[in-house]
Amino acid sequence: MTRKTTNFQVHLAFCYSSLLLGGFSGAQCIPRNSLTFRSPVTVFSGLSATPIFNNLTTPRGITIDSNQNLLVVERGFGVTAFKENDSTCSNGWLRTIVIQNTEFTQGIQVSGESLYVSTDSEILRYVYDPTTRTVIGNPVVIISGIPPGGELTTRPFLLQPSTNPISILASCPLSENIDPTARDPNSGRSQIRSFPLPSTSSPSTSQDFFSGTLLAFGIRNPAGFAFHPLDSSLTKLWIIDNGASIGNVTGLTDTFVNDNPADELNVAEIQKGKENNFFGFPDCTTIWNPKVDPTGDPQFINFHTGEQFSLQLESERDDEWCQNIENNIPPRLSFQAHSVPLDLKFFNPRHNVVSQTSLPVAWSGDAFVSFHGSFDRTPPTGYRVVRVPFTSSNPIPIPISPPTSKNGYDFVVQATNLGTCPGTCIRPVGLVFGSDGRLFVTSDSSGELFVVSS
Repeated sequence: MTRKTTNFQVHLAFCYSSLLLGGFSGAQCIPRNSLTFRSPVTVFSGLSATPIFNNLTTPRGITIDSNQNLLVVERGFGVTAFKENDSTCSNGWLRTIVIQNTEFTQGIQVSGESLYVSTDSEILRYVYDPTTRTVIGNPVVIISGIPPGGELTTRPFLLQPSTNPISILASCPLSENIDPTARDPNSGRSQIRSFPLPSTSSPSTSQDFFSGTLLAFGIRNPAGFAFHPLDSSLTKLWIIDNGASIGNVTGLTDTFVNDNPADELNVAEIQKGKENNFFGFPDCTTIWNPKVDPTGDPQFINFHTGEQFSLQLESERDDEWCQNIENNIPPRLSFQAHSVPLDLKFFNPRHNVVSQTSLPVAWSGDAFVSFHGSFDRTPPTGYRVVRVPFTSSNPIPIPISPPTSKNGYDFVVQATNLGTCPGTCIRPVGLVFGSDGRLFVTSDSSGELFVVSS
């Protein structure tokens, strides 16, 4: 007897095969709690981590619109939307295409009916409808002339709607691992600039990247940056940065560079007269473990975690020069070498929203950082999301731990067995909080989107 195949069965088979292929046509629905992580994860006590979607195309940046739809940059594909409990997907998440464009990098922000994304050299604005999760017409170029190419293509940016006029902060990373041009603020490399954001009714003339106000430079890869939610005057910009690979730079031992230099949490003073903050790259870098090789590299045994040393690229920029805060701003907190932080978000729960799934309200004001993980350390490190406790003091909160601390952060979720990474382990990139206090995370190489909740 021949078994009859229904249209519903054909539809299911098509969706399943599309998922396996990592692509899709039209919408896809994934039932709640139907997925498992490709590799096990461990979460902080009292929390849970749950996959929402898998087989995505290198998911990187993530944001959330006014209707609580998740918008994700899938590098090499475009922007996709994820809606929870849609009428066509009442017990799960519906994935739809918003924009197909293989040139998008990582940056994505949304404000009302404007959706912003970055390419290698531009920031674009689309007219966006959060109800239908679609864009209308062609994009407008908001910022052009960002130096293209280089080792890294993150190109994150930040909207500041509390300013008048609204401002946008745009970044550009290094051109190579040790980039001599980064010490020159006119190079455009390893820096962050600020621009007034034109209104949607203004002419579509773009602003050149070099016309923006220089806020910080000498930051090797400003992969994520944010103002603290209690910093109403916007005076301190918190920035994460990735340390360089230095094994072939100064003749340091393999043992030393396995544990150095540190990755960083920096703070730039954004006040009139204090712009053009220089953060040391490429000349200065940061100690994580000064005593890791006292025989091979004894010159560092009296250093402290967080202290700067010179890569000796120019004779006048030695250790003493690097440690002078008049020349170079040291990190406010250090992360373990080769963690590779790629996003930074502050937890600012809405206290009038009661949610049993929210992260602990006691963590309000703390910073959350994604650690992408690195190939440059044995055993590997990273592959986690961490929390940096901040003080609750006004007017400007700061990390609780001192700059010399190795213990200024704790994990939230991480790959269970770091010894198996990289591979199918989570490699977190983008972070965003929902209005209910849940944390949504993209993991690029494993192709996963997941949520952390209580």
